[in-house]
Amino acid sequence: MSLLDTPLAVVDLETTGGDPALDRITEVGIVLVDGDQRVEWSSLVNPGIPIPGNIQRFTGITDEMVRRAPGFADIAQQVSTLLHDRLFVAHNARFDHGFLRNEFARLSLSFAPRVLCSVKLSRALYPGHPRHGLDAVMERLGLNCDARHRALGDARVVCDVLDIVKRDFPVAQIDAAIRKSGLTASPVPGFAPGAVGDPPEAPGVYLFYGAPAAPGVGADLLPAPVETPLFVGRSRNLRSRVLSHFNGPQKAGQAARLARETRRVEWTETAGELGALLLEAKLVKQLQPPYNKPARAPGPAVALHVRGGPGNEVAAGEAALTLVEVDRVAPRMLNGLYGPFRSRRECLAALRELATAWQLCPKRIGLQGYERRTAACCNVQIKRCRGVCCGREEVRQHDLRMMSALDGLRMPDWPWPSSIAVRERRLDASLGERHWLSHWCYLGSEPDDAPTGTLVGRELRFDYDHYRILRRHLDGLPLDAVEVA
Repeated sequence: MSLLDTPLAVVDLETTGGDPALDRITEVGIVLVDGDQRVEWSSLVNPGIPIPGNIQRFTGITDEMVRRAPGFADIAQQVSTLLHDRLFVAHNARFDHGFLRNEFARLSLSFAPRVLCSVKLSRALYPGHPRHGLDAVMERLGLNCDARHRALGDARVVCDVLDIVKRDFPVAQIDAAIRKSGLTASPVPGFAPGAVGDPPEAPGVYLFYGAPAAPGVGADLLPAPVETPLFVGRSRNLRSRVLSHFNGPQKAGQAARLARETRRVEWTETAGELGALLLEAKLVKQLQPPYNKPARAPGPAVALHVRGGPGNEVAAGEAALTLVEVDRVAPRMLNGLYGPFRSRRECLAALRELATAWQLCPKRIGLQGYERRTAACCNVQIKRCRGVCCGREEVRQHDLRMMSALDGLRMPDWPWPSSIAVRERRLDASLGERHWLSHWCYLGSEPDDAPTGTLVGRELRFDYDHYRILRRHLDGLPLDAVEVA
């Protein structure tokens, strides 16, 4: 008997956007499959936040439609009962599973079903076809949907796809394809080395989870402490990297503690290195796992702002540079700053190096306070400052030197007129993604055959780690890899 003949819960969600950490569910559709029998359930969900206009046009779900709908907390127990002890199936399951996991976590409910992605199943069974989005699969198999981009309508289509798969392929081939697709989020009671599921030989991000702080009560979706995220990692080969944590030479120290405390492994495949880097940075910041080194020092990232300018020089003895927190600056205005720096401490250290190398005045660049405008700074006597602070050097001359010193730190202009999508595809063409970016901000990722533009209207949020990743990867990017919104 194929795994597809076991009890299934085929799930589809509609949401306010593509980020499970920021967006919310607007509709849930579930089809329970037991052999030839189907039981359907669906509900609109009040997300508690406005639905962006482009999402309303895409799904047809408006703010007015969900205004009187229940919140997710109101239907959580019912969804729990429907999904209990079933194989969770969804098209692009990372999306649907991720949203549900986050919603249950907000209610302090654990959620750890076995998950099968029908996109991955399609790729494994139909390797000669380049596109595996739901529209492409429907066209290939001759299927219709009377409620496309609505939760229950799309879930019904996935059920139809599974019926065709069971009809057209032998059981052995289906199970081989399922193994290749990888069942994710399988709980491993009493975790032992090697009992980590079946990670694929593909690029992506993996997560290790530890036991909850206190024992849970009852079934897998009854109120229980949420599992503890222990570690987030990435690799070009998930299988070899994940297994290396538990196999090979005996581990010691922190590596041994991590292996000992891990109870469950979860992974997300990506199309390539850029997607893995962006997702890893996002999850480390969101989950703050104890076995990951902090992505950067505590406190906000900062940048330098130059006060004044030609014809509007700051008076001698006053600071011509100020520190600003970059997350307080509109991303479209970042090109006027210098940096960014992980922390205030790193910024001040860089300024001290520039002051020494360029004989800059520490008062003028904000390293030393000024009691009197004409008082000499601490570096005048040791001849590391040419005396702009006490009238020995002209302000313009000093500031021209200061601008030359800062030149290599200037944050660049965004090279495109608007948002872009960077396309990334595996060498074997089995998976492709679009990473949406705007003014050095990461908006989110989606499969390359997903409808275009659902992430474009997202609010821009500057993130230091994403900025550093994008600066490295966008230099020299081939023109055919960029899609301008």
